[in-house]
Amino acid sequence: MVNGDKYCEPGRLPSAQQLLLIRAALLAGPDGHKARSAWLANVDIDRLGRASGRLLPLLYDRLRMEGVDHPLLPTLKGVKRRAWYHNQMLFRRASEAIRALGQAGIEVMLIKGAAMAIQYYRDWGLRPMDDVDVMVHYNDVSATIQLLRSLGWKSSDPWIVNNSYSALTRKFEHAMHFPHSSGQDLDLHWNLLYAWIGPKQDDDFWSASRGTTFDGLPVRILDPADQLLHIFVHGAAWDSISPIRWIPDAVVLLRATSDLNWERFMFQARKRKLTHLVGGALEYLHRSFDDLVPSDLLDAVHRIPVSRFEKLEYSLILKPDAGVVALTLKNLFRYWRLSEGVSLWKSALSFPNFLCCHFRVDRKSQLPAALCNKILSKTLRLPRNQPA
Repeated sequence: MVNGDKYCEPGRLPSAQQLLLIRAALLAGPDGHKARSAWLANVDIDRLGRASGRLLPLLYDRLRMEGVDHPLLPTLKGVKRRAWYHNQMLFRRASEAIRALGQAGIEVMLIKGAAMAIQYYRDWGLRPMDDVDVMVHYNDVSATIQLLRSLGWKSSDPWIVNNSYSALTRKFEHAMHFPHSSGQDLDLHWNLLYAWIGPKQDDDFWSASRGTTFDGLPVRILDPADQLLHIFVHGAAWDSISPIRWIPDAVVLLRATSDLNWERFMFQARKRKLTHLVGGALEYLHRSFDDLVPSDLLDAVHRIPVSRFEKLEYSLILKPDAGVVALTLKNLFRYWRLSEGVSLWKSALSFPNFLCCHFRVDRKSQLPAALCNKILSKTLRLPRNQPA
């Protein structure tokens, strides 16, 4: 990346300059030419942040396809080659783990960036990644963690190391991060979505998944409709490094999938009370990219009643969580998601356990200090005067 650590470009939706970059990378014809000319004329490559830097391989490929000659072309080519090399190293190490899991009879699903790279981008240099995300069946997690540790994958979270894969972790977490001693990272998921946790929550994702190969190894990937839903959910929240990659990911998937099952997509969104979230994402894509989202689908989405819970939750995730009120409300909404179907009394009794897991402490008496530390760290990490 270009100055990837210096400028983090916070937010959730792209700034005007970032949207120009996205359109320059994804659009052909006059609209694409106009966006590329405007972005190239104004960019300061040395001040480009991580969120924008992740999109440069796509821009390079578009410039090359359009036959554009520009002084930045060699730099952009170098960015794509570095991304390709980094992904090669990630995938090679991850394939060792996937092979061992397969030999142990554990089924693996690729999700997020790795699935997008092999199934939709079809070029390992176009989708820069920090890690490889894999998912296993809920009941296979303990065996998976034991096997990963034997292969040199060790959790970087001291609380997780000390508590191992405890009942508390199973109840309130959906994934665990495993760095390898060689420098590559792997994210192990036992549930796809962070607020839908349990042994049966992903049965419909698994049953509709499709088989493919990763480095010659059999793996599963999500149905395209489920993949699009995951893109929207994962890219919905405000972050210190704006997750604007959800836009090119969604565009590339939709262009590659002429028969996407929109009925399934909307069923999954309604089932998980995500109608308001996906409606906002679809509306944004419709405004930014003509003919990508069917107009009748948007009309149908607008007719679906949306609960006050969904609207409030969505308004919260669009904002940074630096502050007592924001952080508390976000945790409450997530916990309400996790405790759906549980009696109010049991939910109230279990909430301190959720907070202990979330803040990585062993005793409830440690929660006030942990909350203060979390708010302070979030506040200190809030970027100030960052370039757009």
